[in-house]
Amino acid sequence: MKQSRMSLLFPCVIPTIVKDYQRMRLHYNRFFKFLPIDRIIFVGPENLLPIIESDKANDIFTNHSIEFINETSLLDIDPLRPVFNSLITPENNLKPTAINWYYQQFLKMSYALICKSPYYLCWDSDTLPLKKIEMFNSDGKPYFDIKSEHNEVYFKTIEKLFGFGKIIEKSFVSEHMLFKVDLMKEMLSEIERTDFSGEHFSEKILYAVGSENLNQGFSEFETFGSWVGVRHSSEYKLRNWNSFRNTNFFVDISDVSEEDLNWLSKDFDAATFEKYQETNTTLNTLFKDSRYRENLTPKQFYTSILESGVFGDYIDGSIKDCEFSAPL
Repeated sequence: MKQSRMSLLFPCVIPTIVKDYQRMRLHYNRFFKFLPIDRIIFVGPENLLPIIESDKANDIFTNHSIEFINETSLLDIDPLRPVFNSLITPENNLKPTAINWYYQQFLKMSYALICKSPYYLCWDSDTLPLKKIEMFNSDGKPYFDIKSEHNEVYFKTIEKLFGFGKIIEKSFVSEHMLFKVDLMKEMLSEIERTDFSGEHFSEKILYAVGSENLNQGFSEFETFGSWVGVRHSSEYKLRNWNSFRNTNFFVDISDVSEEDLNWLSKDFDAATFEKYQETNTTLNTLFKDSRYRENLTPKQFYTSILESGVFGDYIDGSIKDCEFSAPL
């Protein structure tokens, strides 16, 4: 049993849109190299399908298994729009399009309802794995990869839904999560039994978030990790996750090389290329300088950049005045 779990391959589900897919498309083969997956399933709008089919025909994915699911067939966003719009107030000052932030999370959760595998991996479309990553420990337990992050609003919603709040010092929010299908289905059923308005779990979550916390008031990863930790505490093992969130400040995804990624892999498990981060010329020059790579590890290099103050006042391991509005 232990061996079968550790050798288990599962689908990797990536919600994305055309622009984001095209930005990362040449790097998705790395997923098959470093992750224990048997296919990538892109979940997105209908206009993404012909682009993926064209890439498959041109062998962009070198015969790896690539699938597409129309997001609407997985979860129709239209019934959610009036719910979301009813929660918009002058105080939260949100636009109706802000529902898309919630929608991509609901899509990840909804995949459990059609998944034929016991597990599925959700991975952020802008993040690249840098090295081989096992998703089970030697005892066959799946990992929750945890990081240092805290958003109080997430836990307010969790407490409304389940009656408990934060359960670990760190956070379940990283750039990915391995979901156990049976547990996700169980959690969704519990949400749908709550007294919040609506019938579908997505509606109930929005009403649980409410107007006051509507600006990014829910995290699917924080919620599932916390729920499993309380309801099924022995199912997963915790593992510290080391990822580099601010890669695009140093090198644009269109210019990153294998040498760059290999160097980063000495300290980091994954690198995120956020589209809102514009590459800085000075940081790029420093990042590419071979002298730094010969004498510093990636973490030492990044720490020296933080200590220089370019991102703001760096005190006691955190940025107090962050000009770039970016996490560590």
